[in-house]
Amino acid sequence: MKKPFQTVARRVRQLKNPGPVVKAVRYHVGQAWSEWKRATARKKKHRIFCAWLSHLRSSPPDVLIGANYANQGGVCHHIRAIRRYSALRVELAPSDKLLGSLALKDLQNELKQPFMDFAPTGIRAIHSHVFPSFIEWCRKHQDSGARWVHTYHLLYFPEHAKDGLLPWQKKVNESLVNDARHADVRISVSRWQQRYLQENHGIETIYIPNGVDAALCERADGQRFVRRTGMSGFILYAGRNDPVKNPADFVRLAQRLPNQEFVMVGPGLTREVLGTEWSVDVPANLYLYGPATHTETQDAIAACSALVVTSKREGLPTLVLEAMAQSKPVVVPDEPGCMEAVGHGEFGSIYRQDDLNDLAEKTLTVLADTQRNQGARQRVLSEYDWRVVIPQLDAIYQGQT
Repeated sequence: MKKPFQTVARRVRQLKNPGPVVKAVRYHVGQAWSEWKRATARKKKHRIFCAWLSHLRSSPPDVLIGANYANQGGVCHHIRAIRRYSALRVELAPSDKLLGSLALKDLQNELKQPFMDFAPTGIRAIHSHVFPSFIEWCRKHQDSGARWVHTYHLLYFPEHAKDGLLPWQKKVNESLVNDARHADVRISVSRWQQRYLQENHGIETIYIPNGVDAALCERADGQRFVRRTGMSGFILYAGRNDPVKNPADFVRLAQRLPNQEFVMVGPGLTREVLGTEWSVDVPANLYLYGPATHTETQDAIAACSALVVTSKREGLPTLVLEAMAQSKPVVVPDEPGCMEAVGHGEFGSIYRQDDLNDLAEKTLTVLADTQRNQGARQRVLSEYDWRVVIPQLDAIYQGQT
């Protein structure tokens, strides 16, 4: 098929002074060639995807977790930690290899139906998290013999958008409230959210917290960050450019404390973005690092003198727990998830949200008070270390809870 197209196309291109007929032929040959390439690409994608489904049928894992679409953030770290520390055989859906071969839009669109038709025969548990399509698949195959487990991380609140929730955020909320509630086991990563779901949506959940990869925290090397940036002993912000993360207040904090050094780590944080989207000017004492891997973020925590979180809303912030695991002082707003993470003030300082004076005061206080964070690391190791949390999930997967 390919050679005739190439031959005709070459001969048409070689013609001098082509007339209307030749131009028409050239156009239609080009169209046909493009369509053939698209069809060939579709067939290749289906072959790759069906090979993955065939693998799941022939060698079903104990647990299938999804959807594995995000490449960063708390949910991404959560599902990968389960695969890393579970005593069972855990696979992600889609697999990392599949994500490397196919575009996300392919998996969410034309390849969605083949997956929806795939029944998890032989799989002990299926574990959904955020994405509606995977939740839909779990509900469709709830009677297949696999135990459906769903983890609630955080619904989308008005704080997640500047001008009202976006359509996709509303869709996620609808899926979490209307569909995920039917899971055989429903988990909340924080106690405040457990209460919220029960009181506002009548959804009963059990509490199993977000975990921390304490081993990764222990391998953090502040000097690696110092060598890359020349910065040490700074006040740290780690998060993406997002309304709910509220990066502007951290910039304003840097403006108010010109004698302190500040660093922002995360994607989308540039002078231009902070100026145009947030109307804040980056002061001379604030260094913008840019996107960072999970390991680089741990190195930044190791090099900092304190972590400051300015989020409007959190489920149970892993970042705060990671800083506590490294025995770093933390300053968080008085919102439920952050307050729960620091033991309502026992293991960190809490400031009044939207009160920059209070934020500045609490930041200077934690820099001077090295005793407040005593015991924070031990609390993380005993309650939030993935090596403590994952056995609780394994018990659920095996039907023991």
